[in-house]
Order: sequence, then structure tokens, then C-alpha cells
Amino acid sequence: MCTIVDARIQALSVDLELLASTTLPTLYAPRLGLTSGQASSTALDEPPTPEADDLLEASEPLFAALNQLLIRPGGSLPSIKTLESTLRRYLSQSPDAKYAKSGKEEVRTYSESGEDDDEDPWDGYENPSSDGTKQVEWLIVAAGAVVLYGRLLDALLNQTLPLSEDIFYWDNVLSRPSGLVVYSIQTAPFRFVSLAQEIFTDARKRLTTQRPSLSDWITTLRASVHRHRISMRRLSVLRRAVAPTALFKRAMSPLSTVYKDVQTKQQQLRQLRDAQASALGLLVGESLHFRHDTDWRRTVERVVDVMQAIVSGVSESGCQVDNFEATVFSVSSAPRSRRPPYVVAQKILAMASNGLPSQSKSLAAIVRRAGKPSLLTRYWPLCVCTLAFSGTFGQILLNRRASIAQWLADASSTALDFWQNWVVEPAKNIISTIRHDDSAQVAIVGRKSLQADMQSLERMVVDFAVDNADSGLSPSEIETVRAGVREGDVSAVLRVYEQELKTPLKNAVRGELIRTLLIQMQKTKVDVEVAITGIDRLLKSQELVFGVVAALPSSIACYFAFGWVRRLYSGKGMKSRADLKATVVRTLGNVERMLTVRSGEGEWLSYHDEGLVLCEVHVLRNSADVIPRELRADWARDLGDLEDIKLGVHRQRDTIVRIWRVYGRFFE
Repeated sequence: MCTIVDARIQALSVDLELLASTTLPTLYAPRLGLTSGQASSTALDEPPTPEADDLLEASEPLFAALNQLLIRPGGSLPSIKTLESTLRRYLSQSPDAKYAKSGKEEVRTYSESGEDDDEDPWDGYENPSSDGTKQVEWLIVAAGAVVLYGRLLDALLNQTLPLSEDIFYWDNVLSRPSGLVVYSIQTAPFRFVSLAQEIFTDARKRLTTQRPSLSDWITTLRASVHRHRISMRRLSVLRRAVAPTALFKRAMSPLSTVYKDVQTKQQQLRQLRDAQASALGLLVGESLHFRHDTDWRRTVERVVDVMQAIVSGVSESGCQVDNFEATVFSVSSAPRSRRPPYVVAQKILAMASNGLPSQSKSLAAIVRRAGKPSLLTRYWPLCVCTLAFSGTFGQILLNRRASIAQWLADASSTALDFWQNWVVEPAKNIISTIRHDDSAQVAIVGRKSLQADMQSLERMVVDFAVDNADSGLSPSEIETVRAGVREGDVSAVLRVYEQELKTPLKNAVRGELIRTLLIQMQKTKVDVEVAITGIDRLLKSQELVFGVVAALPSSIACYFAFGWVRRLYSGKGMKSRADLKATVVRTLGNVERMLTVRSGEGEWLSYHDEGLVLCEVHVLRNSADVIPRELRADWARDLGDLEDIKLGVHRQRDTIVRIWRVYGRFFE
């Protein structure tokens, strides 16, 4: 249900509860969940008497029925089944309804003329002490009218979506010649059967003999086919002559019949949608209100009659909008007699039990006849081609069954490995990194390797320095050498190495050259381990980033795969995002055209255009998938402003401009 309709129902519910609290006697308050301070002061405000207790006990079923139909704040609209059962229970308990069914004269009716609007609405009842009971009965009728009003609006809005989708489907068929060709192939069997029936019927009418022979049948059928061919040729020439795009019509002459058929179906759907739009505009415009200072009972009767006219006329095939609106207006403005509440309740019950289902069935019949073809019609060529080549495909599958089985096994294994190695394992690594699990971390260099090599280098340099010192080294000097080695200073070795290089062959045998070279090799090993340890620390500091980057491609692939499966399961998988964008752009264009062209210089739209705006906004509301999730609340708010007819045409134009400016980049 759209925002404006939901707001209207909630406002009517609040007004109805306020009306009940201000018009009913105080003794009725506990039965309806009202406080005694809210109820009105009437003659029944006096201390309870045995007569009052008897009246309350007799009216207890009416209280239960009213509580069943009243919409409390935050509550939902009762269903049609609840409305039917409640009204049937009320009519079975209403004394006036029982009195009317007994066949006796109805003495508890209003005056028959409609000229007593200024008179007391309770004139005509014989028992004035039952005014409180009659008020409860009228409130039941009013609550039932609100429920029917909301359900009728909801039904008309929900019926808009399939109509709009079918109209868009025919637009796509007519927009390109390939669409007409495909549609002509899809409907070829039905058109062939229809043509054969037409020729056979014409031939049967032309047969003069009672028992025609086979030759008579053949001759007559040939003549009928010839006449049909001549008539179709003349019709094609006439269309070429009067068509504004004669060149296109001449080029598409083999598909002219298909083109006309599609146009006829699309026109029927447009007329039906226009009638529904007028009904929506009339229902929203013909205000249902419950003000204590007005004759709200007469308003309830008028709105119920309007809903009855809408239900009976909105689904008629070929219904013109002007005639439909004139009929509803005549019903709305016609003088009506004052009727008891059970008569209005019977009308509501008849619409709830028969009117709405009949309207839905007739609408479904029109959509089935003029809407887009069924799945069987659309896909039978593909099925026939599949069956025609099924033998070849089967032979290929049979010959390659081993390869196909291996391919399926490889595909399933690949999918499982992808899930395990590229989704589950990266997720585990990310979790381990976040938890800082040292046992799960992989180091490039062993934890004790660098420390052992550094200590070995220190001992080697210290021993070399002690052995090559002239008078030995003190403990402080040895500690200085060890500290220098930890900082990378091996100058004690390098000085001796420089001296040994002066006579390398001699010192290689008798000197310290080999020893200095081995110490430098140890120093190189330590330097490499230090560099690798730094790289290892850098990688560990960015391990979370690497884990997220490793898991991102597989996560995106799984997200889109699961999203496609979800859309396919919900029925939206066959409709691409490009189609949704095209639908939104086309719908917004239609709304903007109605607000600029059709409104003219006026401040308000007509009932028909108001209904069309509501229908188009309902289509936009169901196409919200093109809007990012974080902006959908703002999208719904702006659509609520767009469908609020109380703002006027100028505010609605500003709203449509704001929608294009804010959300236009999502439709590109």
C-alpha cells in the first residue's frame, strides 16, 4: 500500500475512533476500550438501571463487531474475510435486519425523499431510546466502509503492476521489427487456427446443399481462401494509403496484421489502466470523513455507492474514462433516501464477498486476453527446436558421456576447492590475524636463527681481536668490540684483512686471510638475515591488508552469485538491471509529462491524472532495486512527496526535478 493511502486509512481510523469516543454514551466506553472521560454525556450517563443493563447486554454483539473492525493506532487493516464474518455476525444480530427479513413492513426506515438533509438524522425510528444502539450500528457500518475503502485502493494499486509490465512488454515488441517477427512466430499456430476457423465458417455458410460432397467442400474452401486473400490485399493497400509512415508499413506489410493485433491489445490495456487510474483518483478525491458536526452517515452512504459503481465499472472491457467518470459522478451526486445502517452494511458485504472477487476475475480475464503471451506461447519455438535437435544432442551426449561425467566431476571439485581455498581459508587467516594468533603466523626466518648467528659472529670477532692483540684486551675493550659487532662494526677484522691482502698467497697458507674471509661470510649471513627479518616484520604489519585483498575477489564473486540466485528465486532474476532502469526512466518521464503538459496552468490535477500519478509512483516504489540500499529511505520519502496531491502541482514538479537531480546518476 502506498504512503498516501496508508496515511489516509490511518487518519480515517483516528477520526472514527474520535467520533466513537465523542458520540457514544459513557456506559458504552468500557465495551469499546474507551475511557469514561472520552465518551459523551447523554441520557445514559445516569447511574446504571436494570433497563440500561439489559440494553448493554443486548448490544454486546454489536460492541464485539465494532471492536473487530476498528483500527487501533499502529494496527493493521482487517482482511476481507474478517470484514465479511463481522458484517454477517452484525446482520444476524441486528433487530432491523431480522425485522426486514421477516417480510413485515419496514417501519424503522428513513424518509423516502432526499430533501430532508437539514432534519434530524435519527427521525424515522420508532424507539428513540435505542439511539445509542443505532449509533453503534452506524459506527460498525463506517468502520466496514473504511476497511473496504482501504482494501479496494490496495487492490487497484496492486493490479497496476501487471498492467504496466504488459504495456512495457508491448512497447518493446513494437519498438523493433525483430520483436514483431518473434511475436509472429510465437503466435503463428493460434493465428493459423483462427484463420482456418474463419475460412471454414465462411465456406459452411456458402454451401447450399444439405449434404455436400467432398468436391463441393473443396470448391467452396478454395473460393473462401481466394476471397480472404483478396480482402487482406485490399486492406493492406488501404493501410498503406492512409498510414502516416507508408514506407515503414510497406516494408512491414507481411507483419501488418501482427502489428495491428499488438496495437489493439496495448490499447485495451491502456484503457483498463486509465479506468483504474480514474477510480483511484475518484476514491482519493471523494473524501471519506467522520466529523461530528456534519452528517457523516450520509457521507458513508455516498462513498459506499461510489465504491459500488467503481467495482462494477472499472473492469469493463472498452470502458472509456469520460463515461466511467460521468457514471461515478452521477452516482455520487444523485439524491438518495435515508436508509437504515443494515442496508448499507449489506451493500458493503455484497462488495466484499462478490464485488471485489468478480472485479479481480474480470480484470484477470482481460489481462489474460490482452496481456503478454503465456510462457508456453513465448517459449514453444525454443522447445520445438530443442526437441527437433534432441536426437543429435542425445547422440553427442551419449558418445561423450565419459568426458561429460569427468567435466561435471571437475566442475564440482573446482567449485568446492574454490570455496575452501579462496573463501574459507582467507576468512580463517583474517580471523587469525585479527586475533593475533602467533602460532598461526608464518615467518620467513626462524625465530632463534638470527639470534644464534649474531652470537656466533660476536664470539668469532672477539676471539679474532683477542688473538691479534699485542698485549691482550681488557674486559671493557672486549665488551666494546662485542657492542660494535651487534651494531655491525667488524673493523677489527677488516684491518687485519686489509693487511693480509698485501700477500694473499702467503697469508692464505700461513696467515689469517682464510679466517677473516670466513668471519666476513658469517657477517654477510647475519646481514641477510637482518634484512629478511625486516621484510618479515613489514609483511606481518600488513598481513590483515593482504588477507582482505586475497579474500576480496572470491567474496565479490560469491556475492553476485548468491544475489542472482536470490533474485531468480524471488521472480526478479529474469529482469535485468538495465530493464529496471529503463522502467524507472520511462515512468518518471510519464509522471513529469502529466505534471507539466496535462496540468496546464492549473494548481490541481484531474482525478484521472491523480490516479495515474499514484499508479506510476507505485511502479517506481516496486523498482527501488536500482537505488543503493543506503538511499532507499530517502527514495521512499521523495516518492511520498511526489504522490501527495495536497502539495499541488507546483510542489510535485519541484519534487520530480529533485528526484532527477539526486537520483539521475543511478539511471544512466
